[in-house]
Formats: sequence, structure tokens, C-alpha cells
Amino acid sequence: MKWLIPALLILPISSFAETTTYDVTGMTCNSCVKAIKAQVCKMDGIEKCEVSLGKIMLSTKEGITLNEQSVKEAVGRAGDYKVSGSSTKK
Repeated sequence: MKWLIPALLILPISSFAETTTYDVTGMTCNSCVKAIKAQVCKMDGIEKCEVSLGKIMLSTKEGITLNEQSVKEAVGRAGDYKVSGSSTKK
């Protein structure tokens, strides 16, 4: 148990960022993944961005909360895709 406190002290602040997973409809291939990545991953406040078929996982920088409407707009700019749901973990 004594090792736990020092370990927590050396974890980067970004370990405590908020992570939201978005379900996306309309993605059928790797070109879809690339198109969405090009729009969503460049959004302000994003620390980590992972895009796979049907899913987007975004981690924000400390103190930043994403506006879901902004994510939906970025997904829409990428093509005929829609955010169909989301879940957030802190």
C-alpha cells in the first residue's frame, strides 16, 4: 500500500482527463475512419483521439469539457455520418 501514494504522485495530470466514447453510424470502411479523424481529432481541447469503425474515443485536456454538439458538427463535416450515442468516464 505504501507504493500506491508515490505512484499516484508520478502519474501525469492527463491521466485524470475526461474520456467520452461516441457511437457513430454510417462508417463502413477505413476511408470513413480517416475522414472522421481529420475533422474530430483537430478539435480544440482534445488530448487523445482514437477512431475506429463505428466509434470515436476522445480524451480531453484537464479542465476541458467537450460540447457534444461540436463533436456532432465535426462528424457531419466528415461526411454522411451521425453520432448516435455517447458515454463519458472521468
